[in-house]
Amino acid sequence: MQSSDDVSRAYRGFAPVYDAFYGKVLEPGRRAAIQGMDLKPGQRVLEVGIGTGLSLAAYPPGVEVVGIDIAPEMLEKARRRASRCHCEPAPDLRVMDARALEFADASFDKVVAMYVVSVSPDPERVVAEMVRVCRPDGAIVIVNHFRTQSKLVRWTEAALRPLHRRVNYSAELDRHEFLRRTGLQVVWSARANILGYSTILYCQSERVSDPAPEPGSERVFAATG
Repeated sequence: MQSSDDVSRAYRGFAPVYDAFYGKVLEPGRRAAIQGMDLKPGQRVLEVGIGTGLSLAAYPPGVEVVGIDIAPEMLEKARRRASRCHCEPAPDLRVMDARALEFADASFDKVVAMYVVSVSPDPERVVAEMVRVCRPDGAIVIVNHFRTQSKLVRWTEAALRPLHRRVNYSAELDRHEFLRRTGLQVVWSARANILGYSTILYCQSERVSDPAPEPGSERVFAATG
């Protein structure tokens, strides 16, 4: 299993070019996820793996955003971005391992992880920590790519494999197995980004022992951003 140092090291070197590769191409998913959270002024949201802060401008005014990331170099870019976009209130950005969040239980109204679980050495532990720090009536939001049978998407993944290796990314995470192992209960889901490459999972903050499938709950509003 990779250590937190391995993950930090991978993104330390990638920080200068991260936005060029993952900026606009994944922007529809970020915006759709934040829109879907229906955040209200005064609410507190934690973004796990906030990276260079590409999502910051999408949060509505009055929402208290706390963002954590394992790589200080990524967060430095996020701080500069926050200053440029004049976020109100200013986001609280901290270096932190998502597998050991330094927050008290039930500290946040909603917790979101965008494009994170496939690069985490321990996705189940990350989700467990997200659930722990989220209020019982809150929500856990996951934006991620899951294994697909689409030949076009699989071909694209093969072409991008050298880049994926550089950031310790796996395109083989199975959605059903991920939900089974984390115990998350999906309230609704949506496809996002080019070719519907990413999936948004809006989940109850409380775990369940055997999450049921969500027939008919697949949303389409995020398909093209």
